[in-house]
Amino acid sequence: MKFCIFLAASVCLVFWGIVAPPSSAPLESVAHGTHYFYSTDFVESPYITNTTDLGFSYIYETHTSNAKKVRSLFNRIDGESIVFDSPVPTKKILDTLGARVVTTSGFGVFAYTPKKSHYIVENGRKINLQIVQRDNITHIGWPVILGSY
Repeated sequence: MKFCIFLAASVCLVFWGIVAPPSSAPLESVAHGTHYFYSTDFVESPYITNTTDLGFSYIYETHTSNAKKVRSLFNRIDGESIVFDSPVPTKKILDTLGARVVTTSGFGVFAYTPKKSHYIVENGRKINLQIVQRDNITHIGWPVILGSY
């Protein structure tokens, strides 16, 4: 009997490891700043400092220290962006997310990380992270930065 329970638990753990969604990006622990969530879900929370109604979806703003709490409110997140209060080295961001650079341009670094499930395809390559360094501020977005930088 104990063996059957052990076997069933092991199968569940293996199955969960295969189909579990990727963990959310731990970027809010990298530095302080403003975190934006883009979603069609309407949510309310004292941790949300501003909500913009776009008519078809919403942009939610919070401090990075509250990002994990706010993230848990959504059924679906279509994108996220962070504007850090100070420069964060691109390498640190890539290392934190286990990301690899796909391409670079005047619009920053485009990369791919398996820690985020949503991505866009550009020239046959998956991209789900954009990093821009501008005016001593670091902007990050996935799958890309939504809004201005």
